[in-house]
Amino acid sequence: MFDFTGKTVLITGASGALGTTLTARFSEAGANTVTAARTGYDQLAAQLHGPSLGVPLDVTSESDWTDAIHQTEARFGPLDILINNAAYLRVGTVESIPLDEFQRVLDTNLTGALLGIRAAAPSMRAAGGGAIVNINSVAGLAAAPDLVAYSSSKWALRGLMRAAAKGLARDNIRVNSVHPGIIETPLAYGPDGNALVPVDDFAIPRNATPDEIAHFILFAASDQARFATGSELIADGGFTLGPLT
Repeated sequence: MFDFTGKTVLITGASGALGTTLTARFSEAGANTVTAARTGYDQLAAQLHGPSLGVPLDVTSESDWTDAIHQTEARFGPLDILINNAAYLRVGTVESIPLDEFQRVLDTNLTGALLGIRAAAPSMRAAGGGAIVNINSVAGLAAAPDLVAYSSSKWALRGLMRAAAKGLARDNIRVNSVHPGIIETPLAYGPDGNALVPVDDFAIPRNATPDEIAHFILFAASDQARFATGSELIADGGFTLGPLT
């Protein structure tokens, strides 16, 4: 369906459930795939069939970003696609969330994306353009009182996406976001094993598979979406419609 032959993509949070699916799908579509994560990046890259590179990356570290882009360019040339997928979630309300955890969520989900866009833009400019996809959430579209830090970071990420899209438009760099619903990953469950957000009463009463969401992300990164920038693609199974009953 998608052809990324000759394109170089860097995926953050690559060792997570959605990240591993994304790396596999981009690799299968012919991309030079850069797996970026705190741990497991080399092992993940080694499992891919196409050209690949594993790089260590703490998305909150500006020097890590500089090194990751440098390694990418040394191996494959300029970067074409950035997938800002790394995320951190901590359950808590406005009254219960520890302040240091609130800041950690913002640092990972918002500042990490900013640093990624900042680091990737010069490389994409040298390539003549590129595509950046921020992985957002339905928590960035609807109130999530028990996920106040996560929701705050994702709402702010919408503003960052739009500002970056406008600021980089004349460099032929597109910036879009994908808002998944609840994905069947460990992040969907609390420490007690119960679902953080029950979906039984919604239009499509199940969690999404990582593959279903990956297809939306590949579309946003592909030339098939070349007329879209500053856009929000929602793949939530009707979650934002509200319960049917």
